[in-house]
Amino acid sequence: MQHHSETPTARVMYILGQIGAIICHERGPSPQTNVLNTMASRPAEGLRLTVDEMNASWPPLRGHRRTLLQWKHKEIRRLSGMLPDCLPEAVSAHAQMPFWAGYCQYWEAMLQDRGERSRGRPALKLVHTSHKRPDA
Repeated sequence: MQHHSETPTARVMYILGQIGAIICHERGPSPQTNVLNTMASRPAEGLRLTVDEMNASWPPLRGHRRTLLQWKHKEIRRLSGMLPDCLPEAVSAHAQMPFWAGYCQYWEAMLQDRGERSRGRPALKLVHTSHKRPDA
C-alpha cells in the first residue's frame, strides 16, 4: 500500500531498490556499487543494463547458480509488475533515497523471514513501512 505522502517516483525508486538487492545477491547481501549507482541515478537505463549484465554473467547452466538465476527472474518479474511502463530517465540525489531504503529493507525482510522460519513461526513479508514517528 502506498503511504499518502509518498510520491509516485518514491514508490518506483523503492521498488527499484528491492530489485537492486535481488540483482546484487548471490550468497547474501554483496553490494555491487556500480550496478546500484546506475540503477539509482538512471533508473530506465540502469534496470535494463543490470538485468542484461546479470544474465550475461550467469549463463543458465545446471546447479545452484541456475536455481538462483531462476529465483532472481521470478522475484524481478513480481516486483517489475508494480512498476509503471515508463521509468524516469534520471533522478536527483534526493529522489534516490527511497531506492536505498528499498535495498536495505529488502535484506532486513529476507533475514527476518529466515529467522522466523528457523524458529517455526510464520514469516511476515515486509513490503513497505512508513517513515513516520511512532508517536506521531
